[in-house]
Amino acid sequence: MRGMLAPLSPHEEVVLRKVGFGDRGALDPDHIRRLLQLDLIEWNGWRWVLTATGQRRHDTMAADASQHL
Repeated sequence: MRGMLAPLSPHEEVVLRKVGFGDRGALDPDHIRRLLQLDLIEWNGWRWVLTATGQRRHDTMAADASQHL
């Protein structure tokens, strides 16, 4: 639950979105570490993926963004 409530910096949000969209580009290790600590992402052996909590957070961010359009 902490991953849903903890504030994320704008850069951490960008990294979470990139992971959610399957971006394979370089990701800042500090941001990856923080998202791991919050249980928002995990390594699946090939790439970073969202956890269930990370997917919920990603979906919430997308919903919030669409309300501001």
